Amino acid sequence: MMRGHGKAAGRSGRRISRMVLAVGSAILLGCGSGGTASSSTSSSTGTPNQYTAVYKAMSWGSSNTVTFPSSCAMTLTTSGKPNYTPNAYYLVPANGGQTIVAHTSVTNTALAVISYASVIAPSLEGSSATINICPTVASSTTATSLGAIGYLISGTAMFNSFEMNASTPAVADNASYTFTDGSGNSQTAYFLDQCDSHSNGMTWHAHGDPSCIDTASGPSHIIGIALDGFPIYGGRDINGAVINVSQLDACNGITSATPEFPTGAYHYVLPIGVTTKYASMNCYSGTVSAGSMAAARKLACNMKTMFAMIESKQAKQTMANMDMGGGRTMPAGSM
Repeated sequence: MMRGHGKAAGRSGRRISRMVLAVGSAILLGCGSGGTASSSTSSSTGTPNQYTAVYKAMSWGSSNTVTFPSSCAMTLTTSGKPNYTPNAYYLVPANGGQTIVAHTSVTNTALAVISYASVIAPSLEGSSATINICPTVASSTTATSLGAIGYLISGTAMFNSFEMNASTPAVADNASYTFTDGSGNSQTAYFLDQCDSHSNGMTWHAHGDPSCIDTASGPSHIIGIALDGFPIYGGRDINGAVINVSQLDACNGITSATPEFPTGAYHYVLPIGVTTKYASMNCYSGTVSAGSMAAARKLACNMKTMFAMIESKQAKQTMANMDMGGGRTMPAGSM
């Protein structure tokens, strides 16, 4: 992980404060579709099975709303916000006038600092998906794509391992920058935090084992559900032993006993400490509808061009909200 203490950190917090405000004005509109993504699966088909019973009996986090519109369907609505205390500052890809303070370690992407409280938090959006909870292993796998591949009990999305160039694992492409803020406090901003998570300007999401959710040292419990309906677990087996990638299939799946399925069931694993493409799921072993995958991709963001996309949306909103004098504005869509 890179550290850039450098000269900029010793020059007072005023420069960082100005830079954070400049970046903040760009990111607030978010990235991607600009709206809440929802998705659905063909969930009326199938037969209730052991997964159905477990999902209906388990307690999802308070940041999620769960309903069951049919015997094989679960609609999960998430908050899009982390359920742990995030860091005060994060690193995001720089564009245009932002001050570059660090580069990612593999793709060498230029990064700028932004504030979580004033910039990231206001931009976070929830999302909703209706998932088939009567899953079965399909005859062939389906590759995961950028964007949501599932949802966590924390209320945030699970992404696959890739970012930036869509081929480099995000957990291997991290960076950090330490500086002094405007109050004289030392701060360290990360691209991907201690929970392998960050924002893409729209939703909070994880690219690997979300240790802030899966905190137990014993057996891992369900920490989420993939879009194909199979459960997602942390990286420990029924005995509390760390699961090795070599024990998993190409989709990070395994059939074994878990606290919720003591006689064994197929499930996905987010292995602990892995920084390769196997940090998250590369494919689905079950079936995911085209509509679900298309909707989930709306949460994806090309991080390298994030600011360019945001600035374009800002320009459109400015045109749609022209000042009419006397403090009034013209509503979007009225032109």
